[in-house]
Amino acid sequence: MYLVLGRAAPFLGLPARTNTRSLFSTGTSCSGTDGGCSSSPCENGGSCRDLAGGYQCACPTEPLAYTGTNCELLYDACASHPCPAHRICRGTLGLLEYECVCRPGFAGTDCNTESSVCSSRPCLNNGTCVEGPGDYSCICQPGFSGALCRDNIDECASSPCQNGAICRDRVNEYSCFCVPGFQGYNCEIDINECASRPCKNNGTCLNEMDHYLCQCVPGYTGVNCDAEIDECESEPCQNGALCSDHVGFYSCACAAGYQGVQCEEDIDECASQPCEHNGTCHDLINGYRCDCSDTGFEGDHCEVDILECASGPCLNSATCVEGIKNYNCACWPGYTGQRCEEDVDECAAGPCHNGGLCFERSNQAYYGARPDFPSEFSYSQAAGFLCWCQPGFAGELHIKCPICLHLMKTVQLEVAICA
Repeated sequence: MYLVLGRAAPFLGLPARTNTRSLFSTGTSCSGTDGGCSSSPCENGGSCRDLAGGYQCACPTEPLAYTGTNCELLYDACASHPCPAHRICRGTLGLLEYECVCRPGFAGTDCNTESSVCSSRPCLNNGTCVEGPGDYSCICQPGFSGALCRDNIDECASSPCQNGAICRDRVNEYSCFCVPGFQGYNCEIDINECASRPCKNNGTCLNEMDHYLCQCVPGYTGVNCDAEIDECESEPCQNGALCSDHVGFYSCACAAGYQGVQCEEDIDECASQPCEHNGTCHDLINGYRCDCSDTGFEGDHCEVDILECASGPCLNSATCVEGIKNYNCACWPGYTGQRCEEDVDECAAGPCHNGGLCFERSNQAYYGARPDFPSEFSYSQAAGFLCWCQPGFAGELHIKCPICLHLMKTVQLEVAICA
């Protein structure tokens, strides 16, 4: 293959030079009196020079060459330098160098000798060359394209990688770098982070992107529900109760006298009305006290009737009758008073007439000392009186001395004996 090498001229229409630094292009300014360079029209590092009615851009040639009015285009050396017959130009955009090579099927110094178009192996990247009339075509290997199979097909152009994965192009293939949480050739599979059952103690696993969440049952906590919650840590039990931790709840063993879920309630031991006979109940911690004052009863529950008669308050052999908060004395006839302490003076009214002497039956001194009184005193006979009549009178001994029927001679007096 015959090559003709060249370098683009720095000035349009001038011969090639190897020390070229700039390409020049001229533009027209419409900015009035201001210079055309005032708007900085030259791109890609081009330098601007004002001209009459316009400006000129000196476009850079290194490291890349640009052209165009404002240096906006990469320089194409082949477009400016057509090759002779049977030759084609090979160059790279942005570079000044180019070369003229024989067209496929031609060879020789002047590229005038016809040859096998495929003998030069024009197809790149193991492409298969197929000859035609004065030309050839390339059948490219998978992953390449272009007339000469020069271009590596970008398999990533179709964005095959899913879910934010990064695609890396390879020859006739691609590979996907998956973001965390996905897998598969195209990262199309959402990894089930719950597949390993990370949630303990019956926790419910929620599969999220790139992670999982555990919903714990009551009584457990932690990322994996592996920590049991100590419900007693907050000291919920009151009044000295003992707290027992359970899964999801706690229980309180109340001290005596308390009740409630947290032993917060003082048990009212008086609610059952343990005090009898109108005793006043005072609630205590784990107990009660009965105030039996002014009830007539005593005992822990005011259940015992106070025996007011126990002290023997009734006098003169009276009978004591128990009552509530008090007692009554049943006096023998001839006695009176709350305690039968008062001897009724039957002689006070002077029942004995005509100077008769009155003797009370309740006077124990008369018993055994006087002939008309029994030898022994008896409260059953203590009521009433006896009259000792003056001589010449008689009558009912305990009433009066009226008419004397007959007389009984005594030592000093005569006792009236009534018929």
